[in-house]
Amino acid sequence: MVQKSLKGKVLGKEKKLAAVAERRKAVSLRAKKDDNRWNRVLNKMSADKKAKFSALTKVARRGITRRALNRKNERKPDSIAYECTIHMAKFLKGKTFHKRAPTAVKKIRAFAHKMMRTKDNRVDATLNNFLWSRGVKGVPKRVRVLIQRKVAEQGENGSGRKHLYSVITHVPCESFEGTLTKTVVKQ
Repeated sequence: MVQKSLKGKVLGKEKKLAAVAERRKAVSLRAKKDDNRWNRVLNKMSADKKAKFSALTKVARRGITRRALNRKNERKPDSIAYECTIHMAKFLKGKTFHKRAPTAVKKIRAFAHKMMRTKDNRVDATLNNFLWSRGVKGVPKRVRVLIQRKVAEQGENGSGRKHLYSVITHVPCESFEGTLTKTVVKQ
């Protein structure tokens, strides 16, 4: 009886070591595959195109993402506006009824923060009225908003540093079909 139990333990250790060796082999194969894919991407690019990307260096680095490749050198202007659709049903699924409208306002602010990188996000009265129009429980499934990033005047905050804030307003929309996020050009 004792020998069988000991024998089983030894086999268990061998299995574990074999599994670890297989994992290491799989990781090295994956790294090699990634390197080959990266070299193919580099070979397809022209020198002019490589110069546009800030994340690209002379030496190829593994682990770089497509998003980093597409990131351009130039910075977005301080004053910019986007018109986009926010799917509120996605944010409010399973939320308690009496918390839906307040949560919707918070989620819209969080969406603007993520998009514009501003801590100060101001919800316009028209958007607030639209969200609360059907009561605390009946928040609309989708909402079309215009998010504008603005520079505060020096008198507002007093410091010499630029203070950016976002204003989120409601854009009336009959159908959300085919509506995409677009940059609004000032006229």
